[in-house]
Amino acid sequence: MTETEEVELKLELVPGDVERFRALALLGAPSHAAQPQVSTYFDTPEGHVRKAGYSLRIRRKGRRHVQTVKAKGGEAGGFSARAEWEQGIDGPTLDFEALGSTPLAPLLARKKVRARLQSVSETRVDRTTWLLRRDGSTIELILDVGAVVVGDRSEPVCEIELELKRGSRAGLFAFAREIGRDIPLRMGVLSKSERGQRLGAKRPRQSRKAENVEVPPGTTIADAFALIVQSCLRHFRRNELAAIADRDAEAVHQLRVAIRRLRSAFTLFRPVAASDEFDRLRVGFGALSALLGEARDLDVTLAGLRGTTGAGKAATAERQRLKTARGAAYDMLVATLTGEDLPRLILDLVAFAEVGAWRETPRAQRSIEAFAEERLGRLWRKVRKQGKDIAAIDPDARHQLRIQVKKLRYGSEFFAELALGSAKRWTHFNRLLEALQEDLGKLNDLETARTVAPAAPAAHEAEALLIAAQRAADGLREAGPYWR
Repeated sequence: MTETEEVELKLELVPGDVERFRALALLGAPSHAAQPQVSTYFDTPEGHVRKAGYSLRIRRKGRRHVQTVKAKGGEAGGFSARAEWEQGIDGPTLDFEALGSTPLAPLLARKKVRARLQSVSETRVDRTTWLLRRDGSTIELILDVGAVVVGDRSEPVCEIELELKRGSRAGLFAFAREIGRDIPLRMGVLSKSERGQRLGAKRPRQSRKAENVEVPPGTTIADAFALIVQSCLRHFRRNELAAIADRDAEAVHQLRVAIRRLRSAFTLFRPVAASDEFDRLRVGFGALSALLGEARDLDVTLAGLRGTTGAGKAATAERQRLKTARGAAYDMLVATLTGEDLPRLILDLVAFAEVGAWRETPRAQRSIEAFAEERLGRLWRKVRKQGKDIAAIDPDARHQLRIQVKKLRYGSEFFAELALGSAKRWTHFNRLLEALQEDLGKLNDLETARTVAPAAPAAHEAEALLIAAQRAADGLREAGPYWR
């Protein structure tokens, strides 16, 4: 099987916009009209192929069958540059001889793994293809409309893929943004194989926590920022559906965490990436953070009131007021999530991270390690100074300390793969950071509850939380920065 690199931008389209999309003047006539195409994905019930970092499929188009192995990599935020191994085969069953020349060969040499390989999902789409030449770049545009199928479950597929055949990556993004001005395009953060895995899960639409960020040693500062942005956007997009369709409080919380992590990345990389576009993006995601914060604060306050007994009609009226406020906050949030401005903001961010002019500066092309130590050190000094006597500072100052702790924790997680210190010290340092963040968060929830619902009883004992927070802060000072 032949190895090639696929440079691709995956975008989701609202089904109701398909005909508008087809009619766009900038597309012209398709190179290939809509043709049915079926892709079958294979793995073991335990997910050996997925866990190894690959997907394995056979695609049927007419009488032709093509077997493909794709590597996971650089695809978290909808943009991918990854290796793939592809070969035509004789029929719909796996060709293990051809797979012997792919990175899956060692895994499939294990008899138990090979014996348990089975079809896990199927994608059935009508595929339309355009081959476009724009500003020196050749781009293959694919429109897939159909469904992912797992057993008796199915989920609609309506997405476009822009694959760069020749030319610059900047040209790929410029074309996507040109389409996005006419039709909202949402970044597609899940591959079709991942959508099949999600559909086959017991709870397909559930909240998802952030995944580990993989920033290998020797990565440039520019590429590190792009990888972190992709991870944050993947975290965000994986929780959107549950927040919109179910108004799930945990999904909203995860959306907020995703944007907090993104804004922490803005803070960390500002010395290198700062520009007018950087500031516009930072402000845009700051506004989204405020909406998420309002909804989350009301969720936390209402959760704190559960199981408490109030003083008659006044307490009942207060709970109803909070529920009404929560409903209004969610209405505004859902309107933003489903509106046309947010998809454009996200696409602009991915373009900035992947092909922005800032990437070409000498500093952006330096290795990430020294920069990471410098930025973590700056945050560490703030946390160490502000955490000397937590009980003596006012709630606003504690809130600022909490923000710095979160930024330091997220930064430490972003750079975990760099091996700046021993794994044991990193783990200990981050456990203390997490404990301090949690205690400060609970103290902040108390203050929020008093602001939003003055009559609400205290959800936690502030004195005990202050003691616990100080214990964690003292432990951090004793441990010292893990990267030194």
